[in-house]
Amino acid sequence: MDLDPDHLVLALEQFHVDREDRAVKEQLLGGPRTKKKSNFESAEQKAERDKRKQKMFWEKLTTVLSPQKLSVWKALDSALTKYYAMLVTRQNLIEDTGMLNQQNEELKTLLNQYLQAGVNQELQVPPTQVIRLDI
Repeated sequence: MDLDPDHLVLALEQFHVDREDRAVKEQLLGGPRTKKKSNFESAEQKAERDKRKQKMFWEKLTTVLSPQKLSVWKALDSALTKYYAMLVTRQNLIEDTGMLNQQNEELKTLLNQYLQAGVNQELQVPPTQVIRLDI
C-alpha cells in the first residue's frame, strides 16, 4: 500500500494535537490515567498543581481561534474601527452644519430687521431699492 506523504504528515499532526488535548483534559479533570493522589498533599504541592492547571487553561485559550479565523477577526476589527471613525466625523459635520444653518437664520433675521428700520426710509436711496432680497 502506497502512502501519500502529505496525508501522512497531516494525520500525524492531527494525532499529536489530539493526544496533547487528551493529556491536558485528563490533567485538568483528573481522568482515568492519573494515579491516585496521596491524601497528604502539602500546601506547596497543591499550589504548584493549581498553578499548572491555570497555566494549561490559559495556554489552551490561546488556541481557540485558528490563524485564519484570527486574521478575519483582525481585518474585521480594523474595518470597523475605520467605519466608527468615519461615523464620528460624519456626526461632527452634521452638528457643524446644524449650527451654521442656525447662524444663517439668525443673520437673515437681523438683516431683515435692519432693512425694515425706519432710518432707511429717511435716506435718499434706501437700501431696499438697491439690494435684491431672496429671504
